[in-house]
Amino acid sequence: MLWWMWIVLWVALVAVSVIFLVIVGFRVFRRGVRTLGEFGEAMDRLTVNAPVGDAGPVSHVGVPGIPVPAVFSAPEDVRAARDAARTRRIDDRRSRRIRKRAGRGQPQLLQDMPHL
Repeated sequence: MLWWMWIVLWVALVAVSVIFLVIVGFRVFRRGVRTLGEFGEAMDRLTVNAPVGDAGPVSHVGVPGIPVPAVFSAPEDVRAARDAARTRRIDDRRSRRIRKRAGRGQPQLLQDMPHL
């Protein structure tokens, strides 16, 4: 092979590589611009109902319908609520166990009989 054929071959390979990289770069750029446009539209949709200006910190303590965080409640109230929830969960498990055993025709446990 002649020396100038090597130069032509390498020039052609470099030219094809550059063209390929330009095409791939252009496609990535177009997709990036499209993604940023969609991101801007999504941000516009999300910020339409946002309040204008800084209203400062908002406190929901004492507002009906919004539960008070346990941090702001009295320890006795939190303890009583926890104990009530625990008792309710135990009773729910017991009633599920009684229904399941009755459905299978199995004998009931004496500890599950509250009237005994």
